[in-house]
Amino acid sequence: MMVMKGVGRRAARWMAGLAVAACCVAGAVLPAQADDGPVPVPSTPPTAPPSTPLFPGRPIHMRANFEFGERAVPGQQRSQPTAYLLVVFSDWGKGRSLTEQECQDLVSTFWSGTGPDYQVEAAVKYDDCQIEAYYLGEARHAFYSLDESGHMQVRPPTAYLNQIATSFDNLLFDRLNVDVKGLNNAHCNANPSKEDLDLLLNITHMSTCVWDVGDGATIPTTDEPLVEGDVEDYFTRYLNGTVGPFTELNPPINPFTVTPAPTTDPATGASAAASGDQSETGKSSSTGLLIGIGAAIAALLLVGTGALVVALRRKK
Repeated sequence: MMVMKGVGRRAARWMAGLAVAACCVAGAVLPAQADDGPVPVPSTPPTAPPSTPLFPGRPIHMRANFEFGERAVPGQQRSQPTAYLLVVFSDWGKGRSLTEQECQDLVSTFWSGTGPDYQVEAAVKYDDCQIEAYYLGEARHAFYSLDESGHMQVRPPTAYLNQIATSFDNLLFDRLNVDVKGLNNAHCNANPSKEDLDLLLNITHMSTCVWDVGDGATIPTTDEPLVEGDVEDYFTRYLNGTVGPFTELNPPINPFTVTPAPTTDPATGASAAASGDQSETGKSSSTGLLIGIGAAIAALLLVGTGALVVALRRKK
């Protein structure tokens, strides 16, 4: 029985060793996965442009979805008229994913800051960094204009998205989706690879324009309107749309337009001030010394002249 117990113990240890070895092999083969989770968004805007290129040597893909209509907004009890932008960054390197810290760095660089009628959330999901921005009320006018005749133009922040893309060492901006509700007789600009126009919903129409690099499209690089059409009653009644031109996109602050504040080393400034004071003191001392020497010489000359006059008179 003792022999059998010893054999059993050795077999158990052997099996445990095999399990450990299998785990080590699996750990060496399977790529490390980033933990999915929310990423905090700083309220403080950037104070300096980003140091580029970002993520050197890593192949990054970026895609963006823009929706103009109604959407559930964080902290709101029901759907709100919203201009919604989703930006997704993915690392296409073999076995690589974006970590929460890397996503945090991207959010802090490109989507920090606050503003009225503006909310933003970020998270690591499925190893990607996802940024969701919600614009409500008049803040939506950064993305649409409406004239008195009822003609509306819609534009996502394409110029800024391309500016973000070109700041990486190796990034491909490969897809842009634009969905707009409340328009009829819509059309897409800038040669999309796919369009689905005037799809009838319950009480309004929706149009979709897609630019997919894989299908031969070129992502637009300017802020020219990408979708146009005639507004329906749904737009003014349910989406609370108003007549007005495009406005500037304030949140987020574009870091590429930020000029760093000049920095002065307090020690250097104090040293310079002290040096200036010493210089002025030195000048005052030198001036005083010269005046004193000049006065002494003048006194000696007067004494000498007087003595010479007395001597000449005595000789006479």
